Amino acid sequence: MNILLVPTIRQIYNDQFEYCVDKRLINLFQKIFVNSKIDIYNNIINNKYDLIIFSGGNNSNVSKKKDKIRNSLDNKVYNFALKKKIKILGICHGAQFLAKKYGFKLQKNKSHIGNHKVFLYINQMKLIKTVNSYHNDAIKIKKSKLVNIFGVALDNTVEAFHISKKKILGIMWHPERYSQIKSFDKELIKKFYATNSIISR
Repeated sequence: MNILLVPTIRQIYNDQFEYCVDKRLINLFQKIFVNSKIDIYNNIINNKYDLIIFSGGNNSNVSKKKDKIRNSLDNKVYNFALKKKIKILGICHGAQFLAKKYGFKLQKNKSHIGNHKVFLYINQMKLIKTVNSYHNDAIKIKKSKLVNIFGVALDNTVEAFHISKKKILGIMWHPERYSQIKSFDKELIKKFYATNSIISR
């Protein structure tokens, strides 16, 4: 399978912007999808991709140039993915970007640094998982006919959502940053890719 990663934009010097992807993110998807080919987006895109991943990093507030560049990349790739009906996975910043596309708002939240509990509602079952967090913005919850919110933090902010009609999955934690892949994350991602549905238990 072919995977495209949308990178984080880092500003090294005033006029130097770099496309960056955490090596652990590449390792994660090479282990989940054995023999997959992973590309990093660099202004070229075609319809050979089976899955597009909007990575973490950058700020959803586009006041800084590096965040404006990232926002431009995100929008270009997102529009292409929708047009070609390619499955989309958003992680942390990527999930925030996707949530905003469907009318969700962000709020500052300093309690989402480190591990915290998440309630997951799947197939009429309620699961409690401890996930990692590295973000200062959270997704405010709201009712939506299009978006299935299946993960909620203790403070009632959105941690995971699925948009089946658009083939989109968003998660606010980082599955690549554990020392070993969590079986739940692996099953969730594989189930989404194979069936465009969320994990079943």
